[in-house]
Amino acid sequence: MKKNYIVLILFLLGVASFAQELYVGSDAEFYLKKEMDFTTSNTIVTLGATGKFSVEAGSLWGNAQEYVNGKVYTYGSGETKLPVGNNGVYAPVFINHSINSEAQYFNSVPTSGTYGANVDAVSEEEYWTLNGQGIVTLPWIPASDITSLVNDNGGSLNSVAVVGLNGGTWNLVSATQTNSVTGDLSNGTVTTDSSNEVVLSGFSEYTFGIDHQVVLGLDDLFLNNEIRIISNPIDRDAENIYFVSENLDNLEVAIFDFLGRKISHQKNISVSNNRGAITKPNLNSGLYLLKFEHEGKKGTKKILIK
Repeated sequence: MKKNYIVLILFLLGVASFAQELYVGSDAEFYLKKEMDFTTSNTIVTLGATGKFSVEAGSLWGNAQEYVNGKVYTYGSGETKLPVGNNGVYAPVFINHSINSEAQYFNSVPTSGTYGANVDAVSEEEYWTLNGQGIVTLPWIPASDITSLVNDNGGSLNSVAVVGLNGGTWNLVSATQTNSVTGDLSNGTVTTDSSNEVVLSGFSEYTFGIDHQVVLGLDDLFLNNEIRIISNPIDRDAENIYFVSENLDNLEVAIFDFLGRKISHQKNISVSNNRGAITKPNLNSGLYLLKFEHEGKKGTKKILIK
């Protein structure tokens, strides 16, 4: 079947803007050149079953009122924003790509799967499908619930990473501890390894996850200078884990194993004469993490059960 193209006639004639609701029908393609003053009058672009919306490499078009509810393509190489969204959520993908690339966003639960060796958790809020090759940046907003993802898995924002689904397993798409995080728990971005492009066809879905090695490396949070574990390593037969703290009381503590799985969660732990006790569950020998929380402050300590 012959493919039809929607050509920006107004642009070619020198007119600076193009404003209307935009629907790209099946077997048609709308191509947007970069730096064009283009608007859809605060409406969302919709596509027919085989309609295609594409942008020139280097395009930065798109915002929370004007984006594409469907797949977006870009040609060639460059740093390009692919203005995708779904179900009222704008979730643009930024790709520094070396070949033709594409993206689509889904405001729904990703496919379930097992976790790879360096993945502690995976978001259950949203996902993207991507193709091409490049360095990828994914954004989050309050509805992404990065707060729960982070606080339930070690408490470090820097542990957020881009993960991808391959063969039923969620893995980091870049090497561990190479993702870059900006922003805060409400609004921010995470970018894959800036030195190595991702072959995007290698994963069927992409979303946010927790890098296990970053969680293990936590050593600089608020409480670390205020809490000291006594007799670490700790005997396997001990009933309690004792700690010293001069300034804190009514602590909340969670215990995680080396794989990032939560084993125990205890609240209202009191400190008397600068000494507190955490009930120790039945733990095998090995390395564990204690995640402390007090009045919004968080900190992590490593313990060794011998």
